Amino acid sequence: MSGKTVTLDLRAIPVFERHPRIFDAWEGLEAEEVLQIINDHDPKPLHYQFEGEYKDSYSWEYVSKGPDWVVNITKLRMAEASGEELRKKVETALDEVRPYLQADGGDVELVDIDDVSKTVSVKLVGACGGCPSAGMTLKAGVESAIKKFAPEIKRVDSV
Repeated sequence: MSGKTVTLDLRAIPVFERHPRIFDAWEGLEAEEVLQIINDHDPKPLHYQFEGEYKDSYSWEYVSKGPDWVVNITKLRMAEASGEELRKKVETALDEVRPYLQADGGDVELVDIDDVSKTVSVKLVGACGGCPSAGMTLKAGVESAIKKFAPEIKRVDSV
């Protein structure tokens, strides 16, 4: 276990900035690292959000309950998929993001998965292929969805 703990004191952060800051910090953690949050109220809504987004890939432990709430959220080590199992996970992720792309006249195609480097190659097609926001769509939409379903993936490239 690496023992690394990242602490976020949310009490001085505006409410609308809290969850984005938490999830940015969470995405930067490696397996078995801990995100410790300090809050001025019970972060139960955050717990529900983690359950929806990261079910079975985190543990939640209250260190202190009020007036300052301290919670340790540990990123669990997940069994890494490969081959056909990894391909299914990536396809499931693409199926989740695809309706949003299609609503704007675009789509995404899976080109390749490199099992060794854990890199996925995709092609944005239709309106997404030539869109000025294609880079943002790739990172914030496609890569984010793939890493949610297949956390072993390290990078998503557009070809």
